[in-house]
Amino acid sequence: MGDINILSNDLINKIAAGEVIERPASIVKELIENSIDAGASEIIVEIENGGISLIRVSDNGKGIKEDDIEKAFMRHATSKIKDEHDLFKITSLGFRGEALASIAAVSKVELITKTNISDFGIKAYLENGKIVLKEYCGSTDGTTITIKDIFYNVPARLKFLKSPSREQAYITEIMQNLALSHPQISFKYIANKKNVFITTGDGSLKNVIYIIWGKNVFDNLIEVNSTKETITLKGFIGNSKLEKSNRNYQSIFVNGRHVRNKTITAAVENAYKSMLSINKFPLFVLNIFINPELIDVNVHPTKAEIKFSDEQKIFKEVYSCIKESLLKKDFIPSYKIEDNILNSKFQFSLDNNYKNSLNEKNSIFRENIDNNYNVQTSFNIEKIDKFKKINFDIDELDSSKEESNIDEKQSVISTNIKTDTKIDVDNNHQHSIKTNTSFPLLTVVGQLHFTYIIAEASEGFYLIDQHAAHERILFEKYLNEYNCGNLNKQILLSPIILEFSPSDKEKIFDNTSLLNRLGFDFEDFGGTTISLRTVPNNIKIKNYKQLIEEILLNINNGIELNTNAIEKIIYTMACKNAIKAGDKLNYQEILNLIKELSKCQNPFTCPHGRPTMIKFEYIDLEKKFKRIM
Repeated sequence: MGDINILSNDLINKIAAGEVIERPASIVKELIENSIDAGASEIIVEIENGGISLIRVSDNGKGIKEDDIEKAFMRHATSKIKDEHDLFKITSLGFRGEALASIAAVSKVELITKTNISDFGIKAYLENGKIVLKEYCGSTDGTTITIKDIFYNVPARLKFLKSPSREQAYITEIMQNLALSHPQISFKYIANKKNVFITTGDGSLKNVIYIIWGKNVFDNLIEVNSTKETITLKGFIGNSKLEKSNRNYQSIFVNGRHVRNKTITAAVENAYKSMLSINKFPLFVLNIFINPELIDVNVHPTKAEIKFSDEQKIFKEVYSCIKESLLKKDFIPSYKIEDNILNSKFQFSLDNNYKNSLNEKNSIFRENIDNNYNVQTSFNIEKIDKFKKINFDIDELDSSKEESNIDEKQSVISTNIKTDTKIDVDNNHQHSIKTNTSFPLLTVVGQLHFTYIIAEASEGFYLIDQHAAHERILFEKYLNEYNCGNLNKQILLSPIILEFSPSDKEKIFDNTSLLNRLGFDFEDFGGTTISLRTVPNNIKIKNYKQLIEEILLNINNGIELNTNAIEKIIYTMACKNAIKAGDKLNYQEILNLIKELSKCQNPFTCPHGRPTMIKFEYIDLEKKFKRIM
């Protein structure tokens, strides 16, 4: 007798169910997707004991015809596709015809369904994948499926389930993603007879986000609505206040299907580079609409992963959409003085009359400053007749010599004798990045602790971190020059001999073209040394060996260099050359610094993701000084 056995249909169904039904959350997902495909506008999900004891999904969809009930629970029976050509243009969430058969194979099922053309509903009971009872009953239009005792006939699978609370958490995650992907559907989610959340089904994704993640997330969202050659991208992303320590707040949908995709995730996170703190992740809810013929959704048993026909193009288009949306908003954090910080004996309120009075006072105050106020500065400038207002229209700045007092032929201004750092203020330099229109109109007040620049605006004042600001300016300048292939080099009068480890020296010569583009020309000087002939023109440091070693650390094994590594290299160079905390700046240098910052594509964070400026509102000062009663 041979060793090969032909498995029974019962065993085949249970094996197949193991691929589709991993846990109660899988059942919830499959049933809701069927409800969505049935055109439901209201879906109610009830679970008990983490879905192990009970799962009930009710919808108001089109229902199942009586003749189709038996076929619905057969393997590979579906109304979504007819032939192999349909696999390449799938628009429904389900299409394999495995879900109901797999669910019925490992649980007890009760089905109640009614179509809008029937006068009565049909109730069916299934055990072990077979219908044991079918009868007529009263019912509203739609379908209700109740699942009890999951894995009752596969105890080996049952013991691998987590605790009920953990299984409920998996279901909650599924429910959140389905609600986020279909805001036009009203979802009601009940766990252990308690409402978890209810969505309105009004089509507003932002309202669903509010219901699921709360007001803080709602208040810090940036809308994305962009169309490129291949995709249309819609949804919301979080600003820098919503940076997270993990990726649990990231949801990707492709044509309404929740998926995991490294290409899209990488594109979004790359767009956030230099806007978030290190090791932090952005929040986003994004729905990508794409021609179904350009994707393959049939690559994973649970349909949780997809493939794009052109991954690189999708990466570029998603990156572009997110970057454009981010740059439309400012990332200036505001410092709020909470009322509970103040003495609890005082009660403060702000009515409209006071607001109008305060605005009038601010207007008079600023007018007096402009007309009469003289300032004694700490920048070696004895007197300034009035605060220099910075108008961030580039053409007006370059043409206004009275306000800028900058020699147009001068390309750099040296700072105080304490440092040899230089700030680029070349007015004739052609920037590829336009002035950021969301940058506030500022009046320079002074320098605090030789580290922070104080500037005021109509609604409050700002503290600007001079190192972070200059770092951002240099980062974008160097990156622009690198991308254009014109990063200037400086020929050394006397070559510098640098010694490296054998492996580092080998890595240097493996990446000669990259280092040349960054401004480093060198030759082999024998042994473990190289002769450095040129360096980047704008780098004002002495320890070139350390800089080259840091560049090598950002190269991925000397084989492939991605956008991330290039940016890390560029901001390493920017950080080394930026002015430091403790560097004393004169008034004109502060003006130039803020002017150049305003031209940046993203002037609100340094390349490491730290804020360049923080806003303080005047109204909070009024509260702090107890002027509001």
